[in-house]
Amino acid sequence: MLDRSLFEVAATALVPVRVMSHQAVQWASRAARANLPARDDDSHSSLSWHADHQSLVSQFLDDAQRIQLGFSFATGQLIWLEEGAIIDALRLTSEDEARRWCDERLIDRALAPTGQARMPYELEPVDYGALDGDHAALGTLGGWFGAAQELLDGLVALHGDSAVVTPAVRCWPHHYDLATLFVLDQGNPETARSVGVGLSPGDGSYAEPYLYCTPWPTPAVLPTASEHFIWHTEGFTSLVCPASAVTVETDLAHIADAAVRLALQTIVE
Repeated sequence: MLDRSLFEVAATALVPVRVMSHQAVQWASRAARANLPARDDDSHSSLSWHADHQSLVSQFLDDAQRIQLGFSFATGQLIWLEEGAIIDALRLTSEDEARRWCDERLIDRALAPTGQARMPYELEPVDYGALDGDHAALGTLGGWFGAAQELLDGLVALHGDSAVVTPAVRCWPHHYDLATLFVLDQGNPETARSVGVGLSPGDGSYAEPYLYCTPWPTPAVLPTASEHFIWHTEGFTSLVCPASAVTVETDLAHIADAAVRLALQTIVE
């Protein structure tokens, strides 16, 4: 069963807080890009779910592995963490205020300010004001990230042995999805067989959170989709399960496992 709190706010009503929180988590990613060595897969800029704080947080920003920057869905604030504890927070009002607050704390810890980050993408600035007035929606959106983290951890435990590298669960700040990747072959990722599975909080294709399961290469013939999922084929090809397709009674772990098994089957046969 799913937590009833995931259904307290209609899935399609989460768009405003999704847009604003997507912008907010970029501060954590900027701090990471300014301070961490770049990795080929861009994972240095990725975020992790912190269940205790209901937050998405950066990788550790310092050599001592103490300092992180994040965004809390529980409070709608940027948070500064040291050794896993929140020691400071900022109620978001503007981009300029967020930049000043982040940079003051980074510089105080002898870290590089966010302006030194080279961002490979841009997002339109947003008005953070609605984060103050819609705590229920923000908490619901955070709940979906939390449920996805638990789900993906379970899938890694079930299917991780099929991958040639240990799958990691990460939130990628550009597309804002929390995901993992089961890579079946060594070598060029453009040709290596893989299955990507994760949660998108919504995007231009779906105005609500959705689970996805993407086999690569794309099968020439798509088999019948597994329970609760459909094949999405416009712009990308993936098994997709929108939040509105499930209820509190849905066994999310079961249906996601079935989708992963089907996706793996399409690329190994």
